Amino acid sequence: MLALCVPLALLAAAALRAAVWLPAGAAELQFRLAGTGGPGDLAAELLDGAPHSLLMARPELVGALSAVLVACGALWAIAAVVGIIIRRMWSLRLVRGAWIAVPVAAAVLAAVAFDAGGTLAVAYKEHNPGASDVAYRTFLMRWSWMRWALIACGAAAAMLVVSSRGRALAAYGAGAAVAVGDRVVENLRTGGSDRRFRRSWLGSAMLHWTVIIAIPFLLSLRGCVSPYLVPFGRGEAKVVRVMRVVKRQKPRKKYILRENAAIYWDIPDLKESKVAREVNDQTQLTHSADRDAVHGKMGAGGGKQGGWPDGVPGGKIRFIRLEYDGRDWDDGMDAASAADINFLNFLRKEVPFPVARKSESHRISLLARYPKGQAPPFVYITGSDGIRSTAGERKVLREYLLDGGMLFADAGSGRWDREFRMFIHEVFPDKRLIDIPDDDEIFQMPYTFPNGAPPLWHHGGNRASGMKHKGRWIVFYHPGDMNDAWKSGRSGMDIDTADKSYQMGINVMYYAITRYLEETRKYRK
Repeated sequence: MLALCVPLALLAAAALRAAVWLPAGAAELQFRLAGTGGPGDLAAELLDGAPHSLLMARPELVGALSAVLVACGALWAIAAVVGIIIRRMWSLRLVRGAWIAVPVAAAVLAAVAFDAGGTLAVAYKEHNPGASDVAYRTFLMRWSWMRWALIACGAAAAMLVVSSRGRALAAYGAGAAVAVGDRVVENLRTGGSDRRFRRSWLGSAMLHWTVIIAIPFLLSLRGCVSPYLVPFGRGEAKVVRVMRVVKRQKPRKKYILRENAAIYWDIPDLKESKVAREVNDQTQLTHSADRDAVHGKMGAGGGKQGGWPDGVPGGKIRFIRLEYDGRDWDDGMDAASAADINFLNFLRKEVPFPVARKSESHRISLLARYPKGQAPPFVYITGSDGIRSTAGERKVLREYLLDGGMLFADAGSGRWDREFRMFIHEVFPDKRLIDIPDDDEIFQMPYTFPNGAPPLWHHGGNRASGMKHKGRWIVFYHPGDMNDAWKSGRSGMDIDTADKSYQMGINVMYYAITRYLEETRKYRK
């Protein structure tokens, strides 16, 4: 009796608690929605399994769920009390009816979760057009609710069998020659009259469930990533031809009257000294990279075909962006702006080896899934709002960077500049961002930037900065929104400025790949 009735009492308490919470939760959710930009701002949080996610379903469905929970909760509570106190056949039937109501409530809960997931998926996709994990996150949100419905249904089926066994019937004053529940249990235990048939259909059902549902689900939980294979070959990073442009000096006027005049008007000027002239010559020289110049076949090893000796035949350059909880993590990467696609198209014209057609994006945590020595040499991160991350994600990013990777960060706004500086300090509390010198190798190959990175929008200053580990830059941070120049239309910039931004991105990419292969050679050996 207790085995049949106590679980009903627990179900009743959970159902009534949920029914009381639903109106209060709806009011709180409406308050939060009013204080933000709408469902899109909360979609990521709700898809992660927040309790309020269920309330994003249609109001009529939420109302139906509330009514079902109240009705079923009352039925379960009454059946639990009656089933323990009164030992009659009608009380046993009441207990059975209460357990039959469990799948009904579970079906309503599953329908509400399914509808809420669809609403959140639409809001999340509209707010994050470049997101590639919408289906996965929607599935996890729905599963977080539907799993309880499935567990409850399984428990109800087991309890119905138990309530039909001879012992249960005897406890409630009834008896049967052979109880239905006993026949079911015995059939399951022995395999029935045709054991070969039983094993056949059970094996087939389990195989289909494993292949179609279990394995894909487990793989999705682990996270699927493709090893990053750098193109094999030999090349070199020849510097682009640099022209020296000298400003023309205007001759200084001299005023001379007479040779034997009492006053001498040719006043000596300090600028005419030899040292001053040399300083003037040095400071008057400016450098300009010829955008039409042709550089060498990019890579390492001194070959002519391009590529890296530590690469893999068939490899290609990929552009991987990091997703995080925060608005506009894919700033500039939507179909209209296409900054990532434009950068890859520009790169494809500059190098002889394969380049991906589209960029990729995934969560920070998936960096831990790449094989050693075949992780992305660099990952790109940008945005224009806040950056929210977990301690686990920050640990994964730190280990990835210390193990050879590089973070290419690009500020999309003044707020993001502040957010990124706090974020990277949490990743590396023992390091700090420092200005990258103008003569650093990252500004020399394959394109030359005598004055450092192009400043652009000055969201967080006009100089590129970074963090170093054992003589290698592990973070390259541009505070001026480089991808603005990569966008379709160049955000109003002239073509020379846009080209410099593309070239700076290629320099970062080349530096990251070359140093990553050197750093991780031990794994490939």
